[in-house]
Amino acid sequence: MLCAIISAGRIYSQTDTLKTGDTVDVRNSEDIEMLLENQTEDAEDSKLLEQIENLKQNPIELNSASTDDLQKIPYLDAILALKIVEYRIKNSKFLSIAELRYVDGIDEDLYEKINKFVYVKSAKLDFIKDEFGIVKKLRESKKSGWSNFGFELRSRFSNDLQPSRGYLPPEKYLGPRPKFYNRLIAKYSAGKFNFTGSLLTEKDAGELNWADHLGGFIEMKSSTLLNQVIAGDYTLEFGQGITLWSSYSFSKSSDAVSGIKKNGDDIDSYNSVNEVQYFRGVAEKLKQSTSFGDFSLYGFYSNNSIDASIDTVLNQLSSGYIDGYHRTESENNRKNSGKERLYGGRILYESKFLGTTKLGLTYYDSKYDKPFEYKGLYKFSGSSSNALGVDYDIVIKNMNIFGEWARSYTDIVGGVTGVKFLFFKLADLIFMVRNYPKNFIMLHSYGFGEQSGTSQNEFGIYSGIKFKIGKLAVINAYYDQYKFPYETFFNPVPTEGRDFMTFSEWNVTRNLKLFAKYKNETKEDVITITEPNGFETDKIYNRTQTNYRLQFDYNIFRTFRVRSRFEYVFVDYQGFRTSEKGLVFFSDFRVTPLKNLLIDGRFIVFQTDSYDSRLYEYENELNGVVSNQGLYGKGRRWYLMVKYKPFSYLELSAKYAETIIEGALSTGSGNDEIMGDLKNRFSLQLDIKF
Repeated sequence: MLCAIISAGRIYSQTDTLKTGDTVDVRNSEDIEMLLENQTEDAEDSKLLEQIENLKQNPIELNSASTDDLQKIPYLDAILALKIVEYRIKNSKFLSIAELRYVDGIDEDLYEKINKFVYVKSAKLDFIKDEFGIVKKLRESKKSGWSNFGFELRSRFSNDLQPSRGYLPPEKYLGPRPKFYNRLIAKYSAGKFNFTGSLLTEKDAGELNWADHLGGFIEMKSSTLLNQVIAGDYTLEFGQGITLWSSYSFSKSSDAVSGIKKNGDDIDSYNSVNEVQYFRGVAEKLKQSTSFGDFSLYGFYSNNSIDASIDTVLNQLSSGYIDGYHRTESENNRKNSGKERLYGGRILYESKFLGTTKLGLTYYDSKYDKPFEYKGLYKFSGSSSNALGVDYDIVIKNMNIFGEWARSYTDIVGGVTGVKFLFFKLADLIFMVRNYPKNFIMLHSYGFGEQSGTSQNEFGIYSGIKFKIGKLAVINAYYDQYKFPYETFFNPVPTEGRDFMTFSEWNVTRNLKLFAKYKNETKEDVITITEPNGFETDKIYNRTQTNYRLQFDYNIFRTFRVRSRFEYVFVDYQGFRTSEKGLVFFSDFRVTPLKNLLIDGRFIVFQTDSYDSRLYEYENELNGVVSNQGLYGKGRRWYLMVKYKPFSYLELSAKYAETIIEGALSTGSGNDEIMGDLKNRFSLQLDIKF
């Protein structure tokens, strides 16, 4: 009797899904903002954002996806990826994306976050509502003779309308003020093979060469033994980023669980404009399935230039630069002044023993054509380095054990290990320990930690929970305690800190959501004080920053949404300095007055005591751009963005943004200083896709 009820329930769920299907609304972008809001530097075609955009444009087919494919989706981890595949095997196939709701561990909140990244090829009632509000089939089949070909062109122009000091007499910047970006992608698929080629050019403001950065690649993917080959620009993302990770990654955010464990793309083509976060050469992947499991063999070689200052007397590299700017004579002199040759390989074993098991072994050797100067203890010097790392990822029912440990060229071992638990639809928990010794020197590491991407001189324990109250609310909370055993760039002595955050999302009605965030972080800092006897002494004190945030999103009509946020910050210096405070309030709207027209605007007011009490606000942007503005002083900011899509293959977009700081004689510093209280920028973009 019980078996019959279970079987009937399963049949009912599939039948019900087949009848109803779903309409995915991609206009809900707050979940992506949660993951990117801590990326506090503006980035054009950020690797993180590119991965998300690519998934939206090329969603994963549920009935053919592997667990690795599914883990590329934000908010999906190894446990849920395995449960999706197990559900598919048990029920033969998915009939609609809506059927994901029946997978153990996927509640309504998670479903709304991931449904835009998947599709079912045979589904007849699955539709998508794009950002213009246009409803169409989620994955329309192509019947033309050109269906095997794809073509994308993106061209962007942006210009700061107020000239900075670098453009005023005597001009320090050699080139004109506008910034230009162009990217061309061509794709072709035939049987088991998919080919992609890309060419990218970019000129930063002030640079003279209109193709100052030139990049590109040719890539082949297939289901044969030779699984992937890339020639040109590529990234390496293995394990938990300890041995090799050549781009940015998600970290601590309002989502306390997602993004903490890394899910890399192994070898991946590089299409971004950050001029240091990639390799240039050849990379390949061989994959073979056996009765004992799957084996993958990776090989890679890179010969890439770097920007650095040169000590001409000793013929040594004195400093490396990662900003990619070549605007002045001195910046041009350090362009491509050094070269790094890197080669290595990786073996990955995957098995379905117990649940799923992945074991990886990675090695690389790196050499520079000129040695780096000695800059002190525990800093890289010389002309060569290498690293050997072991990573693991094991899923047993509702538990995921993962981590990576590596040996640096200094013969020191460091790494991370963690465990994640999934309690059905009630809660997700994660615990992770990181240990990067002070002499653990890794050149291409980007491990999880308080110091952004610096996997050195840090020990920490992170705990996070995501608690779900049915369909009413989701509550995130984390606690992270860490210490720096040796001096850092900011402090000459060992220090420590702790970080606590809670973020709540309440579904008041179908059209109204409330968000509340509390974050408290205490860090030890060092201040130099003058004693009564006239001697200077370094004192350690606790700098405590507390942020309070309240926000609501309200969909008034199907074509009109408003959002408002208030955030307050208080910074206490334990009596060694006067405490500071700041606040920011913004209200924005998004409206689609016409079928192919989208208008997005925001008005912001802010007031902080100084830069140290600044507040950030993540903005809606042109496709491919991440903008997270740090606001300080007293002033206001507003922006207006318009997107127009006259044809299915053509999109035009523009954004104007303006910031006014009351009473300021200038904004910025150095060559980027703008005289007066006004800073404004205009951007224009063209996207063509066939």
